Amino acid sequence: MRKLVKPVAPPKSAKSNFDMGFAALALGVVLVSAGGAMAAPSILSLVGGFSTPSVRPIETVVAGLNRDAAKAALAAEAFPDKHGRAFMTALADKFPDDHDRLLGNLADTAMRGGDRDELNLTVNTWLIDFGPRNVSALGRTGSKGFDQVLTIASEGLDLLENTGDGNCTLKSLEKLVSDPSALTELAAYGTKAYDFNMKTYRTLVDLAADGRNAPPPETTLQPQDERAVQNAFFSMLRDPQVISLMEMATSGRGGQEEMASKINVCALGRTVVVKLKGLPTGTKARLWANALQQAGVQGRLGKL
Repeated sequence: MRKLVKPVAPPKSAKSNFDMGFAALALGVVLVSAGGAMAAPSILSLVGGFSTPSVRPIETVVAGLNRDAAKAALAAEAFPDKHGRAFMTALADKFPDDHDRLLGNLADTAMRGGDRDELNLTVNTWLIDFGPRNVSALGRTGSKGFDQVLTIASEGLDLLENTGDGNCTLKSLEKLVSDPSALTELAAYGTKAYDFNMKTYRTLVDLAADGRNAPPPETTLQPQDERAVQNAFFSMLRDPQVISLMEMATSGRGGQEEMASKINVCALGRTVVVKLKGLPTGTKARLWANALQQAGVQGRLGKL
């Protein structure tokens, strides 16, 4: 007979100060979601199929052109699909200097003989610079930014679950990412993963533009935030996936190995996303602002 984990009861005493254990849990999940969203394009550009749209090869686009002419040509033809055009147009309209910098990077890659897959990786590298530079602006987007990043995370989980063997366990994902040849073979322009990348880029550009002139956000977590996060946490503990995870995690090394091979981390991630999206608007805004503030501090410390 299966032994169930005894439900955890909420604490009896309510404190006015925010319970930092719950704050750490909530902020950690949000940061993982946000970080996962920003990291996902770099990883997911290496998954997909081979349905490539009929477009001019990059070597043809830049043939005989100097760097400035190549930049102009690539502005129109680097990513001529719907999602690629939407991203490039949004970047040109809202961050023209970043658009020009990206075009220069794309031109350098193309003139070295790079194809569209390599151009996509060039965008990933550019994003690693753009994201941290705009982390304060992202933090000023409130519950809208919180929800949109969680939507990106959810779509990324869906994509991962439909990649490889479809199990989305730690074992299967480890196998996927540890085989460079398989990842290279799966890389292609015009796949579902590529579409996800470009939609993600566009969302981050739009959010950064929305937040750059917004007023400073409230980052101090309130007692009502504690209650909301506690409710979400205890609700999550009743989820079958979480119960199984806790049982396996407490059963020694064998249980941890079983967890890595059986727990669907995509389904588990969606459970967390749903609980976080259900938080009150004010709580989401403060959690988001606090999380991005901490990310900015950590980023600055890392450069010292």
